[in-house]
Amino acid sequence: MVAQFLDHVAVEYYVIRDSEDLNTSQQQIFAVTLWSIWKHRNNKVWNNVVETSQQISERAEAFLNSWKSAQKIQPRIQVPSVQHESPCWTKPVLGRFKCNVDAAFSNSLNRMGFAACIRDAEGNFVAGRTTFLSPLLDVEMGEAIGLLQAMQWAKELNMVSMDFETDSKIVADSVYKGNGVSDFMAIIQDCRHLLMTDLVNSDVSFIRRQANGVAHSLAREALSHASFHLHLNIPHCITTLINNERL
Repeated sequence: MVAQFLDHVAVEYYVIRDSEDLNTSQQQIFAVTLWSIWKHRNNKVWNNVVETSQQISERAEAFLNSWKSAQKIQPRIQVPSVQHESPCWTKPVLGRFKCNVDAAFSNSLNRMGFAACIRDAEGNFVAGRTTFLSPLLDVEMGEAIGLLQAMQWAKELNMVSMDFETDSKIVADSVYKGNGVSDFMAIIQDCRHLLMTDLVNSDVSFIRRQANGVAHSLAREALSHASFHLHLNIPHCITTLINNERL
């Protein structure tokens, strides 16, 4: 079934390629179909998941529709006027919260650790969250997943006035001006969607690693955890950092 579908795509490619009336719609559907086939291949190799041609086609169409919607409303997302590049962590303004996000990577464990730490305008610890994912992915993909998880968590907590900070400049920049068709951009599109719907009063900023020490320490700690952790009290590994940055 899938083989027949791939043959159909190949035939369609040569028809489109040789046509003098190549239109944008054909280019778009062909591009996302190739991406969906590539994702199917990865699912089969790494997760032993076999999909039908209908599932491959539906995923491609869904991603294309999502991408088109994002292009229409993307101008509504404005790049924050202040990009925090100070070597020191700074408190959010009164009435807002700050969520620092980071990911850690372990080749030996073949996993990624994710962490998010929320603090208030006084610098007080509000809550922390750690989890992990296996197998290991590239750095940009891992950092993007970490940001998305933190944003989904903020949505669940109904904390809509949130300043998200990440030390991945690629991820922070892509949220506001990235484009393309890839697994990485699919995650970024989900982040954009949250910013344009449930988190309209939130933003994403890049900060230096030195100012993201709390999230970085938590992410490294997450690598050794056996499951998801929700921290309502300050974890021991970041107590000193939290107290110093609160001054």
